[in-house]
Formats: sequence, structure tokens, C-alpha cells
Amino acid sequence: MDVIWISHRGLHQRHVENSLHAFEAAAEAGFHTLETDLRTTRDGLIVLHHDPALIRTASSDAIIEEMDSDRCMSHRLNDGQPLLTFDDFARTFTEQRWVLDIKPESAERTLGALRNWADQQQKGDWLCRQARFLLWHPDHTRRLRELFPAAITMAPQNECRRAGLSLLMGLRPLAAIRNGRTYSLPPVFHGLPLFRRSLVDAYHHLGGRVLAFLPEGQEQQRQALRSGVDEVLSNTPPLG
Repeated sequence: MDVIWISHRGLHQRHVENSLHAFEAAAEAGFHTLETDLRTTRDGLIVLHHDPALIRTASSDAIIEEMDSDRCMSHRLNDGQPLLTFDDFARTFTEQRWVLDIKPESAERTLGALRNWADQQQKGDWLCRQARFLLWHPDHTRRLRELFPAAITMAPQNECRRAGLSLLMGLRPLAAIRNGRTYSLPPVFHGLPLFRRSLVDAYHHLGGRVLAFLPEGQEQQRQALRSGVDEVLSNTPPLG
């Protein structure tokens, strides 16, 4: 089966991350899936942004969750673009699948706003087919299940760490791998290379899927592919 290439916040070598132009560049480069971060303003506008504050991307210390939508959208990113809203993202990038990282500071608000958007657009089932979700707290995962029972979630950081450490130590029962669930695997752990066929095979033997988490450069990308991973999350274009 072909490896799924996921663009991490779009291609942002020339454009600000999580922006329209960054995702356009990622789509043009051939990514199958776009990963992005969702936050929600005080009055319920979902915007694509990783950090709570805009200091890194727009040279402002304003915090998204503390602003109303008008004030939030009055900011410009460092390359002159406006912040990208989820509604604009969803209308523009229908040819790619998505990974939606629901940031914890406004997760409850974001999930409610997503449900409202899905109801208004009559796209609840479509959203669950189109996107996978990453959440950071069990309460937020439960809320997602209440609002979108068919939603697919990816393993959060604590599950990925437990699985990886358990498999490295040969303690497969402790890995608690769930069938069909996707687990992130970084290139290196304390100097130990992790993109190895034997390790990836251990995940597969237990029914898990493996996502190579941010390989740096083409050589690490090649190592990930040789190891047999199912997906690659990357800041740079996919290998040809």
C-alpha cells in the first residue's frame, strides 16, 4: 500500500505555517493529507494556528482564545496574509484529507464550533470521513465522541510514548496497541535510531499503524520508507 504523506502545517519555507499559501504549496507538492491546528476565538471563530499567541507568526502577543473574531482577523501574518479560518480551509482543500490537531486551550469551544459548522453545512458524516483528530486530554476525546460518534482519533503523545518504549524494551503486552490506530514514531530517541524495520514490524504485528514523525531531510525520509511506515508527517516535500 502507498505511504500517506502528511504536510505538517503546510509547506512553510516561504510562507507562514498554517496559512493559505502554505497549504496551497503543500497541495501542489503532492501531499495526500494536510495537518493543521485548530483554535477558537472567544466568540466561536475557528482559526488555524499552533500557538496560543500570535507572537511567532504575526509579531503580536495577542492570544487567540482571548480575542473576538473581528480583532483576531484584523491581524496579519508576517508575510502579509490573514489568518486562515477553518471555514475557508474546508472550502479550499477538499481534494486532500486532513489531520485536525484540536489545541487544548479551547478544545471544548472548538469542538462545539465544529459541530455547529457541520450542522450548518450538513457535513457531519463527511467531516468524519475527511478528517482524523488529535486531542490532548481524555475529556476532550470523550466530548468529540459525543459530538461526532464516527470520528477517528490518532494516538496522543502519551500513548505513542508508551507504545514505543514498551516495544523497544520487548514488552509487547504493555504497548497497548489498538488495532488500526496510528502511532507517531520520531526518527531518534536518546541517540537510538527508531526508523527500523524490526520496530515498525512490531507495531504492525499488533495491528497498529506507524507515522514517521517529522523526519529531518531526505535521508531520514528514506530511512522511514525503508522501515515500512504507513505515513510520513513532514515539513518538507515528499520524496519523488
